[in-house]
Amino acid sequence: MSDTALRIVMLLADIIVPIAIGYILKQKELVRPAFNDFMIKANVRGLFTILAFVAFWKLQFTAEVALIPLVGLAILFVPYFLGMLITKKVSDPLERGALVVSAMLGNIGTLGGLLCFLLFGAVSYAYVQVLTVMQSLVLVLFCFPLAAKFRAMAETKRGLAKKQSFREMFVNWNNVSILGMLAGAALSLGGVKQPDSLAPVFAALVHISAWIQFLPVGLLLNFGAARRELNLNVMKLLPLKFIVMPLLIGGASFLLFSDRTITSTLVVEAACPVAINTVFCCALYGLKTDVAMAAFLSTTVVFLAVLCPFFFWLYL
Repeated sequence: MSDTALRIVMLLADIIVPIAIGYILKQKELVRPAFNDFMIKANVRGLFTILAFVAFWKLQFTAEVALIPLVGLAILFVPYFLGMLITKKVSDPLERGALVVSAMLGNIGTLGGLLCFLLFGAVSYAYVQVLTVMQSLVLVLFCFPLAAKFRAMAETKRGLAKKQSFREMFVNWNNVSILGMLAGAALSLGGVKQPDSLAPVFAALVHISAWIQFLPVGLLLNFGAARRELNLNVMKLLPLKFIVMPLLIGGASFLLFSDRTITSTLVVEAACPVAINTVFCCALYGLKTDVAMAAFLSTTVVFLAVLCPFFFWLYL
């Protein structure tokens, strides 16, 4: 089996198998909801912290790579502002929050990363890792507090709670991976070389994290509910993800970078479907997970059926 085929098999195994196991466990009623919450929190608070520490330690802050995080921020925050705009008529904060987070987060590290590797090679995959680190940072520093804000808005609207303070949104256990990021960045900037022995450990933890990440998806998966939530608000994400963002990022990248590999990588990453982390974020803060699941399923199907063949035709 070739290396590319092996990577594809491993990727599919890390995604399909845990989702299938989680879905079977759910259908057989073999697990309780508390187990699902435990898995999500263990990943967000435990493995995310370890992986963030190692990834930031390994990241080399060079002049050429310095512009990629800036474009990465645009890939995340342009959809935020557009998402806030197209959902302004959504009255339920729990639904609007799920839609806005879905607009922001893309599946850049798994589906996008594999596609970039197959199209452009290992260098492109390294650029994807920079974007993945940026999205992890934004997930913790912005998306978690944003989800908490929408949750607080819903509770205030229903007379259940007061608006959360800055400390309550940012200083909590869900944001503990920030410490891992800061510690890893400090070692990298301090010139401390990362031991080679960490590489296989990191690779193993990535696969473990993927299983812990996708198993709760199967436990949360509800095709009927997702189908019911597949309304116009969710469908608005399709042109945003697959037309507006790749055109905007492609134009900006063409002006900023002379390296066509960087430009092509950023175009593919800008067109990635809704990230599975969206479902976790919504579940963690009590937003409408069915809306996030509908966005995840619909955009992923379109990406695999339409965008992937298009990119192969365009770049190969």
